[in-house]
Amino acid sequence: MTDASTAFQPFLGRPAPAPGTRVRVYRNLNRPGLFSVVALAGELKGKVVGYAPVVGLANVSLKVSEKQRQGVLLKQVRTVHAFAEGDLVEMASELPESYKGQPLKVITYQPFMAGHFFDRATPGTPIWELPVAWSAGANLITLQDDTKGLEG
Repeated sequence: MTDASTAFQPFLGRPAPAPGTRVRVYRNLNRPGLFSVVALAGELKGKVVGYAPVVGLANVSLKVSEKQRQGVLLKQVRTVHAFAEGDLVEMASELPESYKGQPLKVITYQPFMAGHFFDRATPGTPIWELPVAWSAGANLITLQDDTKGLEG
């Protein structure tokens, strides 16, 4: 895995959050390949602190604003209205070595398909929580046994 200091791109010179800090992560629609990282505690609470191609989270809650999703459906224009909140594990440029060769689940959100996050293999089943997940590409990646679907 790459050194987090090279993967994290600060916004306005803001420092990277420390591991264990609660953050919100969402796919940046204007910077393909990057996820925005928002602090959920401290003096920068609610502010974007930076960007990273891969963000590892623990104790993950997946959230969707249905009201904003309805606007996306009406206007047919994507906006940020879905995100993952969790305890920061690490920011990197690629998935951890421990994930290579393991059976993985690819969790995604597609507002035109469903109003919830889902495993690409079973799109009809909502997923609202994950013990551990890594943002990568347009998805959240987790080990096969690390998903838990919960009623919203």
